[in-house]
This record gives sequence, structure tokens and C-alpha cells, in this order.
Amino acid sequence: PDLLTEDGRAGPLTYELELYQGCVRFKRGCKFCIEPKKGLPLWREESEVLSEITAALDSGVNHIRIGGATDIYTYKAEGVRDLEYPIPNPEPIAKILHGAREDERLKIFHVDNGNPSIVAENLEPATEITKTMVNTLSDGAVLSFGLESADPTVHEINWLNCNAEQLTTAIRHINEFGKGRGERGLPKLLPGLNFIAGLNGETDKSYQMNLELLHNLRSQGLWLRRINIRQVEGRGFQDISEEPFRAFKKAVREEIDTILLQEMFPLGTKLSDVWWEAHENRIRRPEQVLDPSHRAEVIRGKAGITFGRQIGAYPILVGLPYLVPLEAGSDIIVTGHGARSISGVEANLSINKATQSQLEAVPGIGKKAAWRIVSTRAKASRKSKIPFDSVEAAFQAAGIQTPEVAKQVFSI
Repeated sequence: PDLLTEDGRAGPLTYELELYQGCVRFKRGCKFCIEPKKGLPLWREESEVLSEITAALDSGVNHIRIGGATDIYTYKAEGVRDLEYPIPNPEPIAKILHGAREDERLKIFHVDNGNPSIVAENLEPATEITKTMVNTLSDGAVLSFGLESADPTVHEINWLNCNAEQLTTAIRHINEFGKGRGERGLPKLLPGLNFIAGLNGETDKSYQMNLELLHNLRSQGLWLRRINIRQVEGRGFQDISEEPFRAFKKAVREEIDTILLQEMFPLGTKLSDVWWEAHENRIRRPEQVLDPSHRAEVIRGKAGITFGRQIGAYPILVGLPYLVPLEAGSDIIVTGHGARSISGVEANLSINKATQSQLEAVPGIGKKAAWRIVSTRAKASRKSKIPFDSVEAAFQAAGIQTPEVAKQVFSI
């Protein structure tokens, strides 16, 4: 079922597995959501879930996300019929997560949604589940938390599932256990945050409350992997005030997202196994699939732009300021930040082979400096098969001080 490259290597597709249907808030769920209308949650048995995982791996799947559930913490929770905040049951989900990890064929393994109010009101059992996820999931895992609005009035009118205080507690909890980095260079487990515009009772002040909440989270040093801002769908909701909505989105991208990326992915961070998807534009065009030249090794290092992402849920977009073959992966060193993306350069480039475009991609090496390195290398190569015997020698010969990031990027 996975996308295979021409030489038979597995591609980046992820198999989505349903854990259960319905919602523990089936009596009075969020008005915009269809899941509570399905009634009492219908759990799948652990053995059934593990059997599907095995079948998927048998058929060629490499990467799996457990989705199709409103909240990973309430899988087979206690008190679903009677309690406002059912008590998480750590054992069943641990059986699934550890059981799946016993199969060495499974590579990237992620989950999806979490309910912050359940975490905040049941910290002790939630902690066991969080630790299990940190120990079994691949790094880069994201738990999507739905606050929707920080405005108490909007919360009450729309029967939303958590308030700002509960959300803050849950985000602090996930950061405490999931902030450390994994083998691909990513934080192991971080929260994502969802806002919805157009809910009943919303005013211009609602957006101010949302932004104040985000600044409060930032003041505590808490990380959010993604902030999703969308508009409500369906009938029975109010029109969106366009100007404050756009101003809120702009403020989030400029004041929150960029700073978060700079903290989560500092300059010089190494990210492993970035899968290259598209040239020149982040959206892959049909000709890039059909034309084999986009996958040819001969284009590596030529002028252009390449976009890619690590495999997994909500991966960060990575841009290289030169071409590399698509449908292949490589490690990168972070060299810059956008609002919702990062730029980088491939790791372990040979200083004796790097093209001018690759050299220019490294901060501290401009166009003129890159050309001096290339020309100095060309002259030196006439006298020696290996022009430079060290990275420092290349920059010294060109009369350029070695940039700090270059020490991480280049080798002989």
C-alpha cells in the first residue's frame, strides 16, 4: 500500500488506524462537532487493533498513526457514563502502544487527538499514559488539543470541552515529559492547539483573549508544535468578523509561530531523514511525478528550491535553496526560520564537491565567498586529487573565516 520508489524503496505514506468512535462527552459535546452525536464511545479491542497493525505491516506499511479517536486518554476510560471527566485507564492503551512497538518493521508511529480537560482533571493516570507515549512513539509526535476559544462566553455557549486554565495545565504536563529530543532531532511529544473562528458568542475581544493566552504560554517557556486556526463549518453559527480574524492570524504567525520554531529548531540543529517532495513550490505538480529528471542525481546542488518534510503527523516543512532528487531522504542542518517552516542545508556535504548553490545556502557564505571557494578549489584540484584536506583549509585558502554552521554541514 505504500508508495514505492523506482528502485523499490518504501515511500512516505502513513497508515491511519481507527481506535474508537464517539466521544466521552456524548451527553453534552461541543456544538460544532459531530462525534458526540454518535453516542457512547465504541471501543475497539486491543487485540483487534494489534491485529490490524500486524496486517498493515505484512502488506508493506512502514508508518502508522493511531487516529479516529477524539481523545487518546479516554480509550476505555472509567466512568464514561457518569463522570464529567472520565478517568483515564493506562493499561489498555499501553498494551496497544507497547505491543505495536514489539514489531521491528514499524518505523514512524504517532497518535492524534488528546482532550486537555481530561489530562488536567486526572493528572495521575494521565501521566502514566503520557510516559508510555513518550517511550513508544516516534519523535515528532503531536497531540492535538482543541481549545477552540479562550473566551469564557464562547466556551459556555458552544459547550466547549476545556477552558484556558485546563489547557494550560495540560500543555505544561506534555512539555514536562515530551520536550526532550529523539533520534531524528525532534521533540518527542508536544501539544498542538486548535482555534475555531465563528463560534456563537464570539466578539473582537475573543481574539484578544486567544492571543493573550498564547503569550501567557510563551511567557512560561511552553512549546506548541502547531497552532491551527480554522473557521467553523456547518449551519447555526455566526458570521466571522474578517478584520480581527485576519489580524489574529497574522499576530499568531509573527509573534508566536516564528519564535516557537526558533526555540524548537535552533540554528545548527540536525534533523534526520527529511523526505524530499517537490521542486520550486511546496505543492507537488504532476510533472514532478512523471518526469524522471526530478529524481535524477545529476540535479543535486543545482540552482532552485526543494521542499520536503520528515515522515509523521504534522511534520515541519523544510526548504533547501537548491535542488536535490525527489523521492529520497537526507539529513539537514537548520539554517533559518519562517513563520511555519524552516530552511536548511544537507548535512555531511563534501567541501571538495559542494556546488556554489550549496555553499551559498550556509549562513555566513555569500555569493562572492562561495565563488572564491569554488574557484580556489578548482585551482587546487589541478595540483591534487583532493584539493582541501580539511574544511578549515578550504575557507582559509579562500580568505574567509569558517562560519560556525559550516563546521556542522561540511566534511572532506
